[in-house]
Amino acid sequence: MTTRRRRKAAVTAAVGSGLLIAVAPGLLGGGGSVLALGGISRGDRSAVPAHGQARRILDERYARGELTTEEYRERLRTQEEPR
Repeated sequence: MTTRRRRKAAVTAAVGSGLLIAVAPGLLGGGGSVLALGGISRGDRSAVPAHGQARRILDERYARGELTTEEYRERLRTQEEPR
């Protein structure tokens, strides 16, 4: 192998390793990367009113089966009561 080919092989290996080092954390810890970036898919929550966010959380908990229908309706009534 010539010196030029050895250098090219070394550069290719270095670039490949650098790419692997840059990409591996995202592949291995994809969830952590998204959390570190602030949850890209969820968007800006500051635009959602507090009562809208509370309703969304209540709906999600009901959908996951964490609340019975009775609990869901009771909490929904509580949210809708004037303060």
